[in-house]
Amino acid sequence: MNFNLKKPALGLLAAVLLAVGAAMPASALSLPEVKWPFQPVRVESVELGEYQTSMVVGTTQQLRPYVLPENASRPQITLVSEDNTVITVMENGVIGALSEGTARVAATADGVTSYYTITVTPDPSTIVTDMDITLSKSEIAVGEEASLSISVSPSTAVQTAEVSFSSSNEKVATVNSFGRVTGVSQGRATITAQCGDVVRSVEVTVKVPTEGIQLNTNYVVLKPGQTYTIQGKVLPASAPQALSFTSRDRGVATVSSSGVITAVASGSTAIVVSNGSSSSLVTVIVNRNAASSQEGSSGSEPQPEDPGAQTDPLYQQIAESEENRVVLPQSQLPQINSELLGLLRRTGKVLVVEGEGYTLTLDGSQIQNTGNTVDTALTFEQGEKGLEFTLNGGQSLPGVVEIALEGEQAGYTRLYLMNDSTGQWQYLNSYADSVLRTDEAGRYLLTNETLTFISVSWYALGGALVVLLAIVVVYIMVKKRYWFW
Repeated sequence: MNFNLKKPALGLLAAVLLAVGAAMPASALSLPEVKWPFQPVRVESVELGEYQTSMVVGTTQQLRPYVLPENASRPQITLVSEDNTVITVMENGVIGALSEGTARVAATADGVTSYYTITVTPDPSTIVTDMDITLSKSEIAVGEEASLSISVSPSTAVQTAEVSFSSSNEKVATVNSFGRVTGVSQGRATITAQCGDVVRSVEVTVKVPTEGIQLNTNYVVLKPGQTYTIQGKVLPASAPQALSFTSRDRGVATVSSSGVITAVASGSTAIVVSNGSSSSLVTVIVNRNAASSQEGSSGSEPQPEDPGAQTDPLYQQIAESEENRVVLPQSQLPQINSELLGLLRRTGKVLVVEGEGYTLTLDGSQIQNTGNTVDTALTFEQGEKGLEFTLNGGQSLPGVVEIALEGEQAGYTRLYLMNDSTGQWQYLNSYADSVLRTDEAGRYLLTNETLTFISVSWYALGGALVVLLAIVVVYIMVKKRYWFW
């Protein structure tokens, strides 16, 4: 027979286990709690770690935040700056200080956030601690400008220094953001420069510009020992009326601070009457044979150098003009004669002659020789190379004249002067913006072309031909020795 013992054995094992379990206490039968391996561990907090709460502009620091608990399932931390103009977040937790201020940096992990609060202070080397301010001119005229110069300490703060300017009275003087001061009306104003906590100031005086000086005379003839008082006024009346007097030759005549001329010895000199940048001249002739009308301080009007010149209406017009600059049409003044040149030189006035297509200007202070007259007419003719004209008929000029070209004449960029000794045009670099200043008369050429010339010396060419001929003769003589061999 065959017995199947497998089933009775299993039943016996089960009976034994049941018996043992019944005999053990109930506590011994409880099983430990088992957690599922896929349950996440949440972040409870983000710790900031040690860090610097204050930084200097331009510096960096490493932030090292961490999470708790350490076995959190999502420990990844992100850093975000709340103000990127103050603090910027770079790679691997490094932050940089960009500008002065306070900003927070958020450290976030698994929805939990903590904040770094960091204050950024400026670099001490970029903070202005002292400043010097100077004005190019402490006294300016209405409409005139002056510039402020600023130097800061330390010098390393130059690049970052922000300076602001202000005027205490903008009705007198204004100042722009670049430190340029402009005079508006007569008076005084304080110009202030400020950089941070540093403040510096400078004063500027604005005056009405002098348009000219009107004198009771421009020509005096005295005997040695005689005196004459110069009286004058400054134009306009609102301009400062202070006049100063200076003699160019005290050996001939002296002048007091009140304008009293005292003749010393025979000769001639000039008294310079000044008011700021404006001045006028009084010619003084000391002559032992001078008319007695100048004796003492009678104040009688002195006689001009050429009494007959007073009958010339142009002479009177220029002499009596209150303006320092006299403008006349060319048709009215075809020639500036010696008497007018002398008048211009004595008074220092500027004569402007307006012609067709040009303006000729003669400054009395530039006149060197009153014997050389000036023809004011300029005739422009089209030549082979450009537009030609002749200045003063080729005769010598009394001094420097200025010619401003207008209209079609102003359309040329280059100017040449005919060199009579070589017969060639000579380029003039003194011509610019259609204005020529010259003391040389002659034939001029206006053109837009660049003229080049090759100078040929006939003497040198002849010498070269002689040398070449000599070489040929020597060569023939040497070769002749072998012709009969």
